[in-house]
Amino acid sequence: MASLHSGPRQTLRSGEAVIAEWFPNNPPIYDIEKSYAENAKEGPFFKGEIPKRAPSKRTFDLFGHQVKSPLGVPAGPLLNSRWIALAAKLGFDVPTYKTIRSMAHPGHPPPNVIYVKPTGPHRAMPSDPSNDLSDFTITNSFGMPSMSPDFLIQDIARANASLSIGQVMIVSVVGTPFQGLSFADDFVRAAVLAKEAGAKIIEANFSCPNVDKAEGSLYTSAETVYEYAKKISNAIRPLPLILKVGLFQNPEQMKQVFLAAARGGANAVCGLNAVSMDVVDAKGSAPLGESRRSSGVCGGSIRPQALHFIHSAAELIRKEKLGLLLLACGGITRPEHFDLFLDAGAQFALAATGMMWDPYLALRYHERKNHGRSTAHP
Repeated sequence: MASLHSGPRQTLRSGEAVIAEWFPNNPPIYDIEKSYAENAKEGPFFKGEIPKRAPSKRTFDLFGHQVKSPLGVPAGPLLNSRWIALAAKLGFDVPTYKTIRSMAHPGHPPPNVIYVKPTGPHRAMPSDPSNDLSDFTITNSFGMPSMSPDFLIQDIARANASLSIGQVMIVSVVGTPFQGLSFADDFVRAAVLAKEAGAKIIEANFSCPNVDKAEGSLYTSAETVYEYAKKISNAIRPLPLILKVGLFQNPEQMKQVFLAAARGGANAVCGLNAVSMDVVDAKGSAPLGESRRSSGVCGGSIRPQALHFIHSAAELIRKEKLGLLLLACGGITRPEHFDLFLDAGAQFALAATGMMWDPYLALRYHERKNHGRSTAHP
C-alpha cells in the first residue's frame, strides 16, 4: 500500500490556509486491497495531521441534539469506534455507526470495493479510478457484517465517548431472517440492542442492494414499512427512528411509503442509498463473483439521482405535512456537494465514498464556510 501523507498539503490563497484534497496523492483510508475484517481490525488507514477547526457560528438541531454542522457520514464507512472517533475529529458531526445485527454475522469475501463507471442506468463495469472526485465512482459489496452483541455493547459506548460537544452518533440496524424470530421481530431485537448500547438515534436500514432481495428492498412496500416502523419505533421509544431508503419506481410509490413511514412512527428518512447495478466486465464476467453480479454503486455518478430524490422527498414531506426530517446521501464527494443537497431540501448531508477518499472533505467545507466563501455550485 502506498505510504500515507504525513499531513494536509496547504497553500495560501488571499491569506487563508486551504486544505487540499487527500486523493489521488494519498490512498483511501479504507484499504480496498484488504478484507472488511482487516479494515475493521487495523483501520482506519490515516496518518495525516488534523487541522484546527474554527469555532462554529451556529448549531443545528437533530432531534434535540445541538450539533455544530449539518454534515455527517451515513451507514457504511465507519466500521467501529476508532472509525467514528476519526470521522468526528475530521469535522463530520453526525457520524453513523455501520449497520449492526442482533448477532455476529460474516460479510462477503473480498473483493468488497472496486472502481467502476456506469455504462447504463442499471449496469456498470470495472474502471480505473477517476482523479476527479466529482465523478469518482465505486461499487461496494460487504453483505452487512456485524460483530457480536457483547462487542457492540462496549464499542458503541466507546464511540459515543469519542465525540465532542456538538456531535451526535446515529446507530444503523438491520434485521436478519431465519433466526428463530420473524424478520420484523429480529429488526426490533437489533434496534433494542442498539438502544441498550447507548444509541441516541437509531436508523433502520430498509435498503441494502448487497444482500438478499427480500432483506434489502423493504422500503419498496408501504405495508411493510408501516408494520416494521411501528414495531421498531414502539420498541425504542423515546429514541427517534430514521428509515434508510433507496430508489423508488415512481412518485406514487414514494408517496405511499412516506405516508406509511410517518403513520408507523418514523421521525426521518435518509436517502439515497447505493444504487443497485449489474457490475460486469467487457467479457460479461462479474468481478465480485457470479453470486454478486448485482451490487451497490455509489459515488459521484449517482449524485443526479440522489439530488432528484431529495428534491422530490422534500416537496412530498412539505405538501403532505408529514413532519419527517430529511437526511441526504449519495454522491457527496466535494465540499460544494453538501450545499447542493442542503439547498435541495435536506436538513443534514452525509458523505460515505467522499469521506473514505477525502477524509478532509468536511474540514474543507467548514474552512470555506468560516471564511465566508460560498460552496454551492454544480
